[in-house]
Amino acid sequence: MRASVGALVAVWLTVLVVAAALLAATNYRTRDPDSRAYIAITTHLVDQPASRWIAPQWWGAFGLQGLFRDHPAGTFVPPALLARAGYPVAQSLFVVTLACQVVSLLLMSALASRLAPTSHARVLVWALQLIPIAFVFRVRGNQEYPLLAGLLVAIYALERARTSWGWVALAVVGALYALFVKGVFALLAPVLAALWLWSRRRQASVGATAWTGLALIVGLMPLAAWGYEHAYHAITGQSFLDYYLGARIALEGSSSTPWPFPLDKVGNAVWYVGRVLWYASPWSLIAVAAVAPAMRARLTPAPRDWVRFSMMAALATIVLVAARDTKADRYVFPAYFFAASAGVVLACARWPRVASWAERLDRMWPWGPAVLWLLLVGGRILTNQQLAW
Repeated sequence: MRASVGALVAVWLTVLVVAAALLAATNYRTRDPDSRAYIAITTHLVDQPASRWIAPQWWGAFGLQGLFRDHPAGTFVPPALLARAGYPVAQSLFVVTLACQVVSLLLMSALASRLAPTSHARVLVWALQLIPIAFVFRVRGNQEYPLLAGLLVAIYALERARTSWGWVALAVVGALYALFVKGVFALLAPVLAALWLWSRRRQASVGATAWTGLALIVGLMPLAAWGYEHAYHAITGQSFLDYYLGARIALEGSSSTPWPFPLDKVGNAVWYVGRVLWYASPWSLIAVAAVAPAMRARLTPAPRDWVRFSMMAALATIVLVAARDTKADRYVFPAYFFAASAGVVLACARWPRVASWAERLDRMWPWGPAVLWLLLVGGRILTNQQLAW
């Protein structure tokens, strides 16, 4: 089955609306402490003047008081707007992250279709819903899916920038959204975008427009951070960046080793590689096989380029995050999806049986993936219906 882009959007909007209605009808709650804290902050923020939304406070979340400066305020603004429009504030953050989840699935598939056969790319919308990390973050209210969605919007918009300068503007919006949601983690946006444009060098003429868009992202991100700092100081009289780039980020290594790159950072990277192998399994294990020359030799150039890009994107995420002292599974969230997508396309390109399976699933497009998504999300909501705070 094939469908127009309009029909595809309509299907996914429908299942998203159904999920939002189900969240509100069941008064959904979660045990995840970060989600609960962010929901509590959003609940208080809605009652504040919009001019003060840039400076949320803890308001007792995690037992803390004072200004919230662990991340920029981008996590809270969309759900606050949704709540102002009349949707229940206690579930508004879940709706935003679910929308970002859908955007991430569709854009990962759309990007893969530029470098791999269509059926192989479309099966990603099925497969990425079923990796372990997707079950952990199925219905959460935090920054991980918004960050991934912002990164993918920036990359996809630069891919389309050859046709219109409007796509360049969208690429900048995607990168800045990632910045205002997840702060320094948004440095992945220009890195991954550059990797993508390099990966496309053989399949299409990237053109000056896309590279100009990348340059604008690189130039505007620090300017946006400066503007945020200026606005934050005007509202609070305090600096956001002094705290955020100091005590919060803690980029300084704790190792006393004389080596140029502290060995504890190498240990961090190894730790994250292990997490990616598990949370993106089984496809991440297949993706590892891509390093073998014999495996690469049996791939045609297009799938090989997608596998290479995805693996480089996953590794770039790990390297950036490993520079921090603290470790958490969620810090390398984009890496799980890039590694899994590499493994899926590699399996389809390498083994005819898997490719045949992908083609059969492709015939169900777009209804199958959307229905699967709603069943998985709805099942998670309903099994938590009686959950108390």
